[in-house]
Amino acid sequence: MCVACDWAPHFQAFGGHAVNRRAVLRSGAAMTATAMTATGMTATGMTATALALDRVPTGARAGQGSGRAAAAEPADVVFHNGPVYTVAGPAPWAEAVAVRGNTIVHVGDAAGAMALAGPATQVVDLEGRLLMPGFVEGHTHPFLGAFLTSGVDLQLDDLAQVLAAIEAHARAHPTGPIRGFGWRVDMFPPEGPNRAELDAILPDRPAFFFAIDGHSLWANSRALAMAGVDRDTPDPIPRFSYYARDQKGDPTGYVLEVNAVLELVNAVEPISVAAMGSLLEGWLPKAAAAGITTVFDAGVPPVGSDQAAIIALYAEAEKRGTLPFRVSASYSVKSLPIDDTVEQFNAVRRQVSSEFVHVDIVKIVGDGSQGGYTAWLIEPYADLPDSTGGSPFTEAQWHDLVGAVDAAGFDVHVHACGERTARVALDAIEKAVANNPARDRRHAIAHLVYVEDSDAPRFARLGVTAQFSANWSSADPDTLQNMMARYGAHRASRMYRTRTILRQGGRVSLGTDWPAAGYVSTYEPLKSIQVGVTRQLVGRPDAPVLSPAEERLTVAEAIHANTMGAAYQLRMDDRIGSVEVGKRADLIVLDRNILAIDPHEIHRTAVVLTMMDGVVRHRA
Repeated sequence: MCVACDWAPHFQAFGGHAVNRRAVLRSGAAMTATAMTATGMTATGMTATALALDRVPTGARAGQGSGRAAAAEPADVVFHNGPVYTVAGPAPWAEAVAVRGNTIVHVGDAAGAMALAGPATQVVDLEGRLLMPGFVEGHTHPFLGAFLTSGVDLQLDDLAQVLAAIEAHARAHPTGPIRGFGWRVDMFPPEGPNRAELDAILPDRPAFFFAIDGHSLWANSRALAMAGVDRDTPDPIPRFSYYARDQKGDPTGYVLEVNAVLELVNAVEPISVAAMGSLLEGWLPKAAAAGITTVFDAGVPPVGSDQAAIIALYAEAEKRGTLPFRVSASYSVKSLPIDDTVEQFNAVRRQVSSEFVHVDIVKIVGDGSQGGYTAWLIEPYADLPDSTGGSPFTEAQWHDLVGAVDAAGFDVHVHACGERTARVALDAIEKAVANNPARDRRHAIAHLVYVEDSDAPRFARLGVTAQFSANWSSADPDTLQNMMARYGAHRASRMYRTRTILRQGGRVSLGTDWPAAGYVSTYEPLKSIQVGVTRQLVGRPDAPVLSPAEERLTVAEAIHANTMGAAYQLRMDDRIGSVEVGKRADLIVLDRNILAIDPHEIHRTAVVLTMMDGVVRHRA
């Protein structure tokens, strides 16, 4: 098969061309080391490039080899004339990269890359654009995101706008249930939303709307009736996943945490495998356009109790050639029983395993969120002093669960919004390390809204990755109002202390946690990175900075956390996460150098090209 024929269309817009050996050597000798002084570089001629790439099909592989070809064989692609940010390896910057098959075979000077070019090699002129590793999402929910965001978008400024949007959506869709996503907790009093507000505009049709944090639901009376929820209905997990009630004991329409939420959703509009597959298929190109080349799926919405049926949809997309990223999936444990966790996890692992899709990690849903008072705190909520929230598990059950998974040789990934959940998870991991045989452990604890000073150094000491959702860490209205109320000034002024973990020698990874969000839901790593660097709302350079300001990441730190940091967490750091010889060709091209521009402009950066495993998955 003609490699040049496969690759040529993708790179003509970059000035890519096949060259003969003599021309390669001549041009290689003449090239200068512009990439090593990359500061200030931006794209040129972007309009023409974008228009040309819009006419090009995707899916061409960089050659047909496995990456094990002899060093003397020509490269399939050479990228040059743009800064290459490697993230790790012998040097942070390089001039050029060469790819053979699905493997990077040269990172360094342009002359060395050009020496690998043959008659069929595509030589790609980056024209000053930035080449870097593809983003590794350390915590996200593609299925849940595709499902939740497929209704009416309620990421609006106030309740009046939300109700107007719901009413307009109902008029435009006159039959069937109405659903949506994105309302914010600060729109309502502490007791949450009420069904009466929905009943006034939707008295006869079932309707339910997910909060932007993904942990709670707002439903009308018709939806509650379809689910059989009334004053006599038992809560799935009392005081944790439950139906909020008024003084008479009747459900208010505010439904908290996943167990109760799924009971209502499945009664009104059951989740089916086919529907989830269709929704995922529509989102996959967006992921590629965002530069995502690997994801950790931190929990799928099951069909019944069958998590494997949903996870298997990734492998089916891989067979069709539409999966643009690698998947490390998780088996979620969100309630009792836990005695058969390892057995159930292994069963799912056996059912789903392919080149790009693996079930590798046990996800423990350790608590809820601060917005609904379901995050597990050490000290009581400032505005609800008789409550510290809760967890689905007792401390003894935590130790049993983590200990069993660790003894079986697997890693846990803990959802811990509350600081007590983080502490108990660290305690359980520490006990497992002491009791079980030594091994390479990659446990992670996610979200970490607030961590006590005494617990922060334990991440480094125990080798636990601190997994943050950077896009939560802005001084947005919800954080300034709600979190200040929930935590009080002392704790609320010390949230998301990402750099503290780094300074203490710990490992950090980033992931958007899409669709869950603090204020704005996004699956785009570039936007999340910007918030992690500025601790401000995107698009608002004059917005308040979330305290403590010294927790702002550098751009390099944020990129590392969203590439190598997450790759380490997922046990893939030997294959992906950086631009190094021998690693897979998971690469992205950005239209500007995000390490050199004003960090407030990072969200405006376009991903011009995404390559995963040597295959072009996106072009703009």
